[in-house]
Amino acid sequence: MAAFHFSRSESKPAEVTAAAERCRREIAGIEALILAGHPDVRGLCQALADWSAELRLIEQEICAK
Repeated sequence: MAAFHFSRSESKPAEVTAAAERCRREIAGIEALILAGHPDVRGLCQALADWSAELRLIEQEICAK
């Protein structure tokens, strides 16, 4: 998982928006794998938690502006 952490002084709105969209795509892909019966449920749940946390951080950045 790639992390996207921006300081308020460095972040550009387009970069932050792109990072949020990437998180949403990753989350959707993981959810699809879970629903399809992928055998690594534990790993997928961890990935889902990680990407969801990353999205929350990015959304906080968006709201802070």
